Amino acid sequence: MLPISTYSMEPDVKTENGTIEMEPTAAAAVTETVEPTVKIDKPIISEPQIDAKIVKQLEYYFSDANLPYDKFLQNEIKTDGGWVKISVLLTFKRLANISNDKVVVASAIKNASNSLLETDETNEKIRRKPDQVVPVADQEFLNEMIERSIYCKGFPKTATMDDLLEFAATFGDKNITKVTPRRLKTKEFKGSLYFTFSTKEQAEIFLNQKSVKYNGVELERRWEKDFLEEKKKEYVEKIAKKDEKIKAETEKFFKKGYLLKADNVEESVTVDKIKELCSSYEWEVAFVKIVDDQKMAWIRFKPVKTAKELLEEIGDKENDLKIVFSIPEEEIEQTVLNEMTKEMKGVLIMKDKMKREKNKNKGGKRYNKRKTDDGYSNSKRSKTNDK
Repeated sequence: MLPISTYSMEPDVKTENGTIEMEPTAAAAVTETVEPTVKIDKPIISEPQIDAKIVKQLEYYFSDANLPYDKFLQNEIKTDGGWVKISVLLTFKRLANISNDKVVVASAIKNASNSLLETDETNEKIRRKPDQVVPVADQEFLNEMIERSIYCKGFPKTATMDDLLEFAATFGDKNITKVTPRRLKTKEFKGSLYFTFSTKEQAEIFLNQKSVKYNGVELERRWEKDFLEEKKKEYVEKIAKKDEKIKAETEKFFKKGYLLKADNVEESVTVDKIKELCSSYEWEVAFVKIVDDQKMAWIRFKPVKTAKELLEEIGDKENDLKIVFSIPEEEIEQTVLNEMTKEMKGVLIMKDKMKREKNKNKGGKRYNKRKTDDGYSNSKRSKTNDK
């Protein structure tokens, strides 16, 4: 596996199919800009630390950890033989924060030893060296990344990306190849993250350390794969509890013996009129469904008195709506109740969905799905930097 830069990461966004895409930046508006050639005839005076940061940042953009998932850069490298204009890269915030000078950026890459990248003849463009083949971002590659990633919890929620990257660097210059903070919907840091290591062996060394602290606070550490499995289990249990709750609520309402069939229901008869009629008998109605094409209706009552008891109360007495009540056959009753149960479940599920959508606005949901090989999206991974 090619060594990967540890300096910084880009923000993920979630898509319907769970793939990871890069958010378009202002760079899209300048990709066709024609600018004069940058000549580097004289030695460029640049601080070594700045050059090192530039190289690390750019190597991350083009690294195995980022490039396969970066839709924006993927589109850029397809248009010009892998080359990307430095002016485009300088629209990425983290690089621009290090240096917004094209000459300095070009010089840093040109003078870097054993770099993943190279500049073109004009020193206007940068690309990943052609012999360094970009891996395909398929499920196998993603699973392999998860295998060498560690979940860590215990960071202060006020920690910045630079704080986290600086901490990651203390474990070796290129041991941690990706830092992925977990964030709320509001983009606030949750205090936990994923460290992706260059090899599984390096991840094991980190995990097996007796103690790892950040600002004096012991960090909870475990394999990301184990963490995702636990979250998946919690999710499945949560869904099962919801299903059980919905089942209990529907069964409470849809007991057999409390359903009446109403025939001779004219078009002018409404649900409210049927309810008014039942109310005049002091019947406690739970639900009325009119079947227009059959001129009939189904009336479900609260489990106070059975349908048989209600009919016995009115006997053969006619009503103003000329409706004829009867008790359905047991098989038909069960079919109708099953349909009503299904409809009510749909309503309850919709209410639950609306509640969850409302809660999303308060935060609590992470970005970007990371799918396991069974297709289950059990983690949302946010990339680490904005461009």
